[in-house]
Amino acid sequence: MASEHDECTVTVSGVAPSMVSLLRFAASIARDNGRNWVGAEDLWAALVADNPTAPIWWPREGKPRITRGWKGSIGRDADGNMLTSELQGDTVALSYPEFRDYVTTWVPGPTPEGVGPAEPATVTYEISGPHAEEFTAMLERS
Repeated sequence: MASEHDECTVTVSGVAPSMVSLLRFAASIARDNGRNWVGAEDLWAALVADNPTAPIWWPREGKPRITRGWKGSIGRDADGNMLTSELQGDTVALSYPEFRDYVTTWVPGPTPEGVGPAEPATVTYEISGPHAEEFTAMLERS
């Protein structure tokens, strides 16, 4: 007998451990809002929530932008000093296009040989329920 509920199970390989935490946080946001499903809006909310990493990367007034090309290590400046909010100054307001472009600069380049998974990341899914065909067709078009 077919389920009366739509179910979607997703398997992702090759993710950084930080993604597990992010997805769990998105699931808790959905749950806290009385939903049994996680949507893109929950993931967005998790991404922009108070995150200890984002303030390090966020542009500051009168300060150089920290990108993956920064001379220091993540969380430190070129001289090795910790990049605290006090050292960085006030955050800069960004328009959505500026935010999108800035976040794109955080994307790392190729994985060095011998680091991380042996194969590229993949996403697979299984859908069941009364709308399974419709949802599958939608996903296959994307």
